[in-house]
Amino acid sequence: MPMQKTVKIRPRRFIKVLFLVLIILFILFLYARYINTKGLVVKEIAIIDEELDGSYNGFKIVHFSDIHMGRTTDSEDLELLTERINELKADIIVFTGDLFDKEDLDENDIDTMTKCLKDMEARLFKVAVAGDYDQYYEDQYQTILNDSDFILLDNTNMLIYDNSSVPINLVGLTDDFDSELFEENNYFTITLVHKPDTVNDITNINIVLAGHSLGGQIKIPFVGGIIKKDGANTYINDYYNVDEKQLYISNGIGTERFSFRLFNKPSISLYRLYNY
Repeated sequence: MPMQKTVKIRPRRFIKVLFLVLIILFILFLYARYINTKGLVVKEIAIIDEELDGSYNGFKIVHFSDIHMGRTTDSEDLELLTERINELKADIIVFTGDLFDKEDLDENDIDTMTKCLKDMEARLFKVAVAGDYDQYYEDQYQTILNDSDFILLDNTNMLIYDNSSVPINLVGLTDDFDSELFEENNYFTITLVHKPDTVNDITNINIVLAGHSLGGQIKIPFVGGIIKKDGANTYINDYYNVDEKQLYISNGIGTERFSFRLFNKPSISLYRLYNY
């Protein structure tokens, strides 16, 4: 029976490898905590649906989500967000929740959020739904939206007419929504939700815009986001087609639970609608 060779790792070589691994992990930590949580990426996406009335071709929707103010998002981040949004010249602006985080905010933070949201410019409307963190600040959230000219769609809808006799139906849902909102709907419908997994429970719609997942916070190349949570267990990444419903998920601005993002910078989405 041939003798097997035993490979020995020299202690000095092992220490060098361990030291190199620790350095790489430390650099990744710094990158995820202090670099990847800052800046802002604008994702431009063409949404094509043949059911859209042709008069809305080129209609622009700017979508942002999950600010989580006070964790890694500060006043400078909000000012940058407002500046970038206004550069996009949106027809409507939509916010899909989690303005707040669980940390206590002072009056300066509240004033900053109100001012930045108010300064966001849309040609027609600014609309929002509430996130799960916003429920802890329900009154403050409603006040901020009122003072910044955002319309809270709380299990309700609005019809948007823009140089057309055919409207776009815009619906906003909470976790405990009423399915009757969709029963007699003959219009092209865009639904705003906070949690993307809600898409499985709604029918008779064209497009769903959601947040909550933060893109998984940590993204692995060719794999996507890896951190799942309640309400974003199934749908985490940017886009899914779910039973002929187009689901678009904002990767968000801030962070949740863990104050870092990896290969997943804060972002907003610019959608242009087309029927061809």
